Amino acid sequence: MRQVRLKADMDKVSALAASSPLVDVDKSVGAPERYLITYYCKGLLWVPGAAGPSVTARHVMEVYLHMQYPRTPPQLTWRTEIFHPNILPPAFNGGVCIGKWTPAESLDQLIVRIAEMVQMKNYSISDALNREAAAWVARNQGLFPVDPRPIVAPEPEVSFTERR
Repeated sequence: MRQVRLKADMDKVSALAASSPLVDVDKSVGAPERYLITYYCKGLLWVPGAAGPSVTARHVMEVYLHMQYPRTPPQLTWRTEIFHPNILPPAFNGGVCIGKWTPAESLDQLIVRIAEMVQMKNYSISDALNREAAAWVARNQGLFPVDPRPIVAPEPEVSFTERR
């Protein structure tokens, strides 16, 4: 059963990477259990000594699908610097707080949800890993999202015609 889920996730992640210019997936690190995800969307970075955060457009996260996956969420580790209430930079273990997890969420859906976190479309200041980022975000909520682009193209609308 686990192998079926891993294969399905790998196929969906590959399709996501093929369809989105904002997401790249490196499967050479050990797929179907390990991936390196690169996001090419705008997010925040606070360079030491700077007066405030700046915008950067390349972010890398490692995903490990441990033996308890999908019953429990995958292990996510951030590999590049970032300033986000729910993501720790690599120097502080690179942890990612994804909030509620359900096994029904596929890996590609989670990758999109995290991309929206990077873009500051999705964040929680009440359940923050990075308290400094949470405090700054609370004071500056009118600045978000920093990148309004969709990660995936929206589904085409379906129209129905009325029959008489």
